Amino acid sequence: MDIKELLAEYERINAELNHQIKENGEEVVKEVFKSIFDEHEGLNVVGIVGWTPEFNDGEPCEHTQSTFVGRTWGSANYIDFEDEPGNFEEDFELQENGTHLNSNCTTLDKAFEQIKAYEELIQRVYYTDFRLVIKREEGGGVVIHSEEYDCGY
Repeated sequence: MDIKELLAEYERINAELNHQIKENGEEVVKEVFKSIFDEHEGLNVVGIVGWTPEFNDGEPCEHTQSTFVGRTWGSANYIDFEDEPGNFEEDFELQENGTHLNSNCTTLDKAFEQIKAYEELIQRVYYTDFRLVIKREEGGGVVIHSEEYDCGY
């Protein structure tokens, strides 16, 4: 194939991808998270916040995305939401002793890396300025709660 044929094929595939995302985007994201939840026992909730600032002191205003699963620190699962975007404390049901809904997941770091690999898909589905809470349901289903997010600048 020459470069013109490759570019034409790319445009065709990209157009189909955009159509599928527009038509089925949230269902695709649910399927992705179902497989991640199935692979990681004890992973029950994921928080994702994405935003693009309207002003950035002359620097480009680029999309930023942060994912929260709770992270493993030493021998304990610990999560710190202080000064983090998204305000996910209640969604993780953070206890005073530092435990949360994902505290029994021994593969949080691996799950986090898998979720990060889907950032582009998530951005394409939800665009920008979003706050997502993705939870495992009883029976293995996935529910996604999405709302608008304002980064404040």
